[in-house]
Amino acid sequence: MRAAFVIPLLIAAASQAQPPSAQPAMSPNDLVRKVVANEIKADNQDQSHWMFQVVTNLPAPSKTQAVVETKGGNITYLEDINGHPLTPQQRTREDQRVQQFVTDPDQQSKARRAGDDDDKKTAQMFAMLPDAFLFEYAQTHGDIVRLAFHPNPDFTSHSSEAYVFHKMDGFLIVNTRENRLVEISGVLTHGVEFLGGLLGHLDPGGTFDVRRQEIAPGHWAITALKVNMIGKALFFKNIAVQQDEVHSHFQRIPDSTTLAEGEAIALKQPARSFAAE
Repeated sequence: MRAAFVIPLLIAAASQAQPPSAQPAMSPNDLVRKVVANEIKADNQDQSHWMFQVVTNLPAPSKTQAVVETKGGNITYLEDINGHPLTPQQRTREDQRVQQFVTDPDQQSKARRAGDDDDKKTAQMFAMLPDAFLFEYAQTHGDIVRLAFHPNPDFTSHSSEAYVFHKMDGFLIVNTRENRLVEISGVLTHGVEFLGGLLGHLDPGGTFDVRRQEIAPGHWAITALKVNMIGKALFFKNIAVQQDEVHSHFQRIPDSTTLAEGEAIALKQPARSFAAE
């Protein structure tokens, strides 16, 4: 769920609608509350580790990385830039960077704190969904339900991130059989200023889209993230104003994988090998 609910975008059209009688019996906000509770529970219980490929199209330059999750942190290994393999000099620097991370407890601790902070903010943003927005059923196709949402005027935000998030209209797609989030997207309908613009601003029209898939029975992961925000806000420390990522080729690895083992896995099976599978 990391970084998935900090900013928004419009979503593609859902499957063909079913008659109103096919809609879930519970209210739309109660359905979202049920999905949110299940997602948070699943995230807290899931201790699995994965190796996958990340293709970052924005911000430029585009790049492909292999990511290996370990119990000590994530190993990221750069494989190409703008579609071109690394030069021998670039690969040497990348090897040194990864090796330094694996052997430097301070870097690892800093990365864990940043990750924990992102996770905490993401959970908070996700948990506020049923209260911050008013949902309504839009389309239903079997277990897949699309809901439209707009800000709840009775909700009061208590953080800058929540303040921005609450300015959005958008759509939510959920899988009601597994009570999991499939997609969330929205558009910033009102401009946002921080301290009169002194700490930054975001203009109306900014968008985001986050898509998720079941990568293995019971395991869901982000597969696409698109952000297009106009303006600048200082609290977006880890989110680019423009961001376009695709995550794919998930492979589960032992849950006990250490950083050193993760480094060996990344070196043995780099991101470029995923494409050949």
